[in-house]
Order: sequence, then C-alpha cells, then structure tokens
Amino acid sequence: MAGKTAATKLGIKPGHTVYPINPPGDYATLVGGLPDGATLVDPTLVDPTLSDAGPAADVVHAFARTLGDLATHGRAAVAAVRPGGLVWISYPKGGASELKRDLLWDAVPGWRPVTQIAVDELWSAMRFRPESEIGKG
Repeated sequence: MAGKTAATKLGIKPGHTVYPINPPGDYATLVGGLPDGATLVDPTLVDPTLSDAGPAADVVHAFARTLGDLATHGRAAVAAVRPGGLVWISYPKGGASELKRDLLWDAVPGWRPVTQIAVDELWSAMRFRPESEIGKG
C-alpha cells in the first residue's frame, strides 16, 4: 500500500482552492497530485508581498527559504486564507537553510503552529492556526 500523498497530509480535498506562495517548481507535482476538482491559484498572478493580496483560498501553502521569505510569505499566507481554511508554511529540511522549526513559532503574529509534516525529502511544513482558535476543535 502506498503512503499518503503530501496533498492528503496537507488537507487538500476535492473542490478546494489552493494558493501556493513561492513554490519550488510545479506545485501539483510536488504534493503528489491534486484531488479531483481542486484548483490552483496561479501564484504568478498574485503579488504575495501585499498583505491583502490573494483570494480567499481553502488552503494556502507558503514556501520560505530565508527569514525574509518567512516574514513576507507568512503574512501573505494568513491574509489569503478563508476563515477556517488551512495555512501551511514550508521550509527546507535538515539545516539546508537558515530556517529551523523553532524559528517558525513566531513567524506570523497572532498565529501558532499546530502540526508538522514532511512534504517530500527536501521540504517540511508546519500548519498554523489563529491563536484564538487553538483548542476549539
């Protein structure tokens, strides 16, 4: 039996709108394919440096390679997600960059990491929730 795809671990479901920010190449391939009916927002059509940029996506997945990326793309991610949607921030595994898991803790004011997954052999991802929603199911 094959393992779960990254898309499944990220909570991407049929019909979801997914907004990848700063993805390393083809996002659908990276996450092992998207479920039927899931659509990608073209990240080249939205400026993630603007705090109010982006659609109200069901899943927003930002990729950060540096502390600067983390600040910029973290803010863009939480601005682009619909209420109740999922925000993930990925960073390179194994010391391949200046980012470490503990640095993500304070990445986005008012939001906290709640879980972590492996996207692939190069990327880890942390899911964030608003502090006000933590412990509410």
